[in-house]
Amino acid sequence: MGLPGRDPPRYSRAVSDKRTWTRSELPAALERALDAATERGAKAPVILRLTEIAGYTDWVMLVSARSERQVRGVVDGVTESLVGSDARLIGSDGLDHYLWALLDYDDFLIHVFYHPVRKHYDLESMWSDAPRVELELPPEVQAEIMDISDLEGLAAPEPMPSYRGDLAFGGFDDEFVDEEFEDDQDFEDDELEDDDELFDGDDEPAPGAEPTTEAKPDDDLFEP
Repeated sequence: MGLPGRDPPRYSRAVSDKRTWTRSELPAALERALDAATERGAKAPVILRLTEIAGYTDWVMLVSARSERQVRGVVDGVTESLVGSDARLIGSDGLDHYLWALLDYDDFLIHVFYHPVRKHYDLESMWSDAPRVELELPPEVQAEIMDISDLEGLAAPEPMPSYRGDLAFGGFDDEFVDEEFEDDQDFEDDELEDDDELFDGDDEPAPGAEPTTEAKPDDDLFEP
C-alpha cells in the first residue's frame, strides 16, 4: 500500500536549511528601509528571516524609538525612502497613536516601536526560532545604534496599544487560531453529537403500535 502524496508547499519559496543570513542577501528595499530608519534615529534594529517560521512574509525588521514623535519620524523616513522602489505598501497599522507602527510591504514587515512597547510585546522571543540577519554595521555605528541605555528608563504607556497585525496582513488561518481553544471546541462538538444519539428515535412509535396523537387542552370543547 503506497503512502499518500506530500502536501503542497506551504511557502512561496522553498524552505532553506541555511541558518545565517547577511545584509547582502536582503531585498534592496529592506536594506534601504534599514538605512532610512537609522538615519531618523531608530535604535536596536533587528531583522529576522521568517520564511520558514511564519509563511506570510519573508523578513521582518524591528526598531525602537524614544517617543511617539520619533516613531512617526522613523515611519515617515522609511515610507519616503521606498517611494519609487519595487516595494509596495499593502497595509499599515498603528498610525493613529505612533506607539507601535506596522508597515506591510508583502515580502517584509517593519515594526517601529516606542521602546517600552517593544519590551512589553517582545516579538523577538515569539520568533526565537527565526534566524537573525547579520547587519554588518561599521563598529562605531554599531556601538551607537545598539546602545539603548537612554531608552530603558522611558515610561510605559497606559494603556498599552493593542496587538498589531491580523489576517489583513496575510498568513494562514491556522496561524491565528488558539490550538487549545480549537481542541476544546472539537471536544464540545463531539459531546453534543453523543448526546444527540440519546434522543434519536424517542418520538418513533413501537413496531405494530397505532400512532397516537397528542391531546390538546381545548379538544374536549368541540366533542359532540
